[in-house]
Amino acid sequence: MKSLTAYQEVKQKITADLVRGRFPIGQALPAEKDLSQEFDVSIGTLRKAVDELVAEGIVIRRQGKGTFQAEHDSKRQLYYFFHVVRHDADKKITPRVELASLNSALASREEAMKLDIKEGTPVWRIVNRLYLEEQCVMIDQITLDKKRFKNLTRTIFENRQGSIYQLYQVKYGQSVARTRERLRAGLAGKQFASWLELKPQSPVITIRRVAFNLQDEPIEWRISTVNTTQHEYFNELVV
Repeated sequence: MKSLTAYQEVKQKITADLVRGRFPIGQALPAEKDLSQEFDVSIGTLRKAVDELVAEGIVIRRQGKGTFQAEHDSKRQLYYFFHVVRHDADKKITPRVELASLNSALASREEAMKLDIKEGTPVWRIVNRLYLEEQCVMIDQITLDKKRFKNLTRTIFENRQGSIYQLYQVKYGQSVARTRERLRAGLAGKQFASWLELKPQSPVITIRRVAFNLQDEPIEWRISTVNTTQHEYFNELVV
């Protein structure tokens, strides 16, 4: 096994501290000088580790205030994880999300594989409808391991403050650090077609996404069905 460099070890230690809740949301991490002394590394090594965490969106620097764990507020959700726009504009419009159902179930083979759990493990299945300018344009089917998200209820989900990822982070200590997506063409079933104002079996795009936490563990499996009549999937890579 390839050994870690000094800055990679520091990065792992900071990430572990974030997972344990050592640095609560809204509270700045210790100064770089203090962290470098704690980890017994140079300022340059410490800074390289923090730079990578910033680049990965795990922490953010605020001028004159310090370094903080990134929060899944509505702005971050919109610009990091939301990818549907109108055909005629790149402008990202703030979405409205409406819960259709939240039920307890047992994980199917696919759900178990995506969440790295055993088939038949208790899970939550959530169906969400996403609206842009009062038009339902996307339907999310979300699966969560009940062990990670204990005592989740419809009331908790609907009355959350902020985005779904913010709920995961604040109430359950599960911060989404990255996602992995695959796109497929598909056909809308009767119920989804009704919600999306389409004829049954109309063409749609499905986005199949796994979300990973700070420890790179899969915590959410989501299949999004998109009406592409007036909207399209959007992604932008900045290098």
